[in-house]
Amino acid sequence: MMNQNSGIFLLDKPAQLSSFQALAPLKRIFRKTKIGHAGTLDPAATGLLVVGIGSATRLLEYLEDMEKTYTFRAYFGFTSESYDCESSLIPFQNHLLDQLTAEKIEKALEAFRGKIQQAPPNYSAIKIDGERAYDRARAGEDFSIPKREVMVYNLRMDAFSASPEDSRPYADFTMTCSKGTYVRSLVHDLGLVLGCGAVTDLIRRIAIGPYRVEDAQAYADFRQYPTAEGALPLLQSMESAIEHLPSATLNTAEVEHFLKGRPIRFATDKPIATEFCALDENGKLVAIATYTTLNEQGRLCPTKVLVPH
Repeated sequence: MMNQNSGIFLLDKPAQLSSFQALAPLKRIFRKTKIGHAGTLDPAATGLLVVGIGSATRLLEYLEDMEKTYTFRAYFGFTSESYDCESSLIPFQNHLLDQLTAEKIEKALEAFRGKIQQAPPNYSAIKIDGERAYDRARAGEDFSIPKREVMVYNLRMDAFSASPEDSRPYADFTMTCSKGTYVRSLVHDLGLVLGCGAVTDLIRRIAIGPYRVEDAQAYADFRQYPTAEGALPLLQSMESAIEHLPSATLNTAEVEHFLKGRPIRFATDKPIATEFCALDENGKLVAIATYTTLNEQGRLCPTKVLVPH
């Protein structure tokens, strides 16, 4: 009953490819199948890209909101228009750079944990009046993007180097954060707090929700499975994308009701509007459904039917 060409594909995106460009081999393999991804990576960034194949594209919205984990490097003593090493580096001439220590960085990091206000970089894909911010920035327009609240769940410094062999000090970090958090902005703001400037490099996404980059397929390995049949064993189940939702198992008659868009009677102690993943008796995903009531009777209403009918 399930669409056999549907599932979650984990891709380790290389540098110098946009997230859209990285999908090209999958689109060639899964011809005439809808494909999309959750969470865009900058072309210079590498790491985990969670791709929805077929019906799984309708579940990507649940992955967008999941926490994400990145590793990255900050080079101190520079600034740049893009906040990273992809645009011209501008030396930040300040005596504070010579006084920079791991202890000072650790202390400054305290202000970047928890809920913080952050402005995305002007060189970002955010749309302003229907136009991408990076297009306006490249055209030389003068504008600013309003700050917004994001959540940094965990931020730690993994290494610090200020040896004489290094042209500028640098530090390596790992961060787990909410949707909409920009690594580049965080490093830029950290450099301002420290008074010596900072730019980002080597951004790598290592996790999105339950998915890990060590389970992803390398982009260079696509040649090993030139057909959909060869790639199918690599797909994660659609259920894995919504394992955080409570589940409801439907019998055959109830599945038929769902396939026709009809609600079924349902009892639960969950609050109204709770979303459920509705499974058939074999544990396969049938639909996303929402709990409601009518005349004080509980009902489970299909909102996303995910099997062909």
